[in-house]
Order: sequence, then C-alpha cells, then structure tokens
Amino acid sequence: MRVLRVPDEPSPPVPERELREVEEEPEAESAPPFPLVLVTWRDAWFDADQQDTKDWRADYLVHTVGYLVREEKGIVSIASEVLPQGDGFRAVTHIPKAIIKSVTTLVPVDPDGQAADLTA
Repeated sequence: MRVLRVPDEPSPPVPERELREVEEEPEAESAPPFPLVLVTWRDAWFDADQQDTKDWRADYLVHTVGYLVREEKGIVSIASEVLPQGDGFRAVTHIPKAIIKSVTTLVPVDPDGQAADLTA
C-alpha cells in the first residue's frame, strides 16, 4: 500500500491559459434501475461494558436510505452507490427481514426499469 502525504498548503490555482474548454456536455446517464428506499430496522449491538440487565438499551432503530438492489426470502440489500457500466455497487448494507420495521419507497422504478423523473 502506498501512502500519499497531503500538503499543508493548498495547491496554486491553475493559470487561465492551461484551462481547456469543454466542447460539449457529457451525456447524462440514466438513473439506476433500482428503487430508492428508506428502511427502518432494529439494529443488533455489542456492548463490552454491560454490567447487568439494567444496562440494556431501549429499542435501537436505524434508518438506511439507498437503492434496493436485492430482496430475497430472508434479506434485503441496500446500496449507497450504484457504479456505472454494470460494475456493481458500493457500501451495501444487508438487513435480515426479521429485524425490519418498515420499508418506504422514496423513488419508484417504472415497469421499464427506469427511476421516476423528479426533475419534471
């Protein structure tokens, strides 16, 4: 692994003559073909300092927002990022259905697999 040192001073600005004009706007990619959801679920936790049952915390609800990329018999998977060109996902949270309190669809996907256009 290579470690790079971040400089203490900001880099000098790029001189105007070195900037290039962008000839055309890059083509916008369509929205990922997955619904955007909010999942509310009861988290499991580890407590190294628990001394007795009075130290147990109350219900611990976690809210996860992301793309619903998998829904199977016992689990859902929520991705924070969908990578371009079919390269997969990043930051995926896998949640057992038994601990899910609710799933709310924030942005649905139409029958053609396209996310709803919220800019119209």
